[in-house]
Amino acid sequence: MANPKISIIIPAYNEEKYIRETLSKLKEIKNNEYKNLEVIVVENGSTDK
Repeated sequence: MANPKISIIIPAYNEEKYIRETLSKLKEIKNNEYKNLEVIVVENGSTDK
């Protein structure tokens, strides 16, 4: 497979401090290396804003 489909699932319970940077880095990877990258952020009952 030259360009495999990749899904990344990120649990983000109370991760407000870190999630922006994480998603920014993943966006860079998607734009530069993996066009078929899917990112799913799961947040369930977090107290973040």
